Amino acid sequence: MFFKRKKKNEVVEVKAYFEGTALPLEQVNDPMFADKIMGDGVAIEPADGSLYAPVDGKVATIFDTKHAIGFTLGNGAEVLMHIGMDTVELQGEGFDLDISVGDEVKAGQFMGRIDIDFIKSKGKEVTTPVLLTTMDDHKIEFVKTEGPVNIGDVLYKISKK
Repeated sequence: MFFKRKKKNEVVEVKAYFEGTALPLEQVNDPMFADKIMGDGVAIEPADGSLYAPVDGKVATIFDTKHAIGFTLGNGAEVLMHIGMDTVELQGEGFDLDISVGDEVKAGQFMGRIDIDFIKSKGKEVTTPVLLTTMDDHKIEFVKTEGPVNIGDVLYKISKK
């Protein structure tokens, strides 16, 4: 072959996006995530408010309230990061993002800061799931679903079914 094409069935790693503690979705205090209604994945209880990209991909969506970010990956998969529980009610307060829709990000790239103390002071949890939302077309291979995580630790891998 003279031309190298990007394989559409490439495996994409989802990496830790906060320093903290990973936990299985079933332990998230919200049935939308715990029951995997929106997709499957892993959550992190952040120890620090520095937020990093979980994947190599394109920022497809940032909710107006900044509490949720959607990514489109090179293999066609879609991933959703939901920062905290019921944080939509904060209307963007406590979120300082340095990314925009359309940006290409690399896993481990700094994306902004989350004011964990402020969010908790408003009675909200900061547990942050990252979900594969295109479960019909893609599958997950879990690598690390619980325990301490550092930025860049692989949580799971996504590939085509």
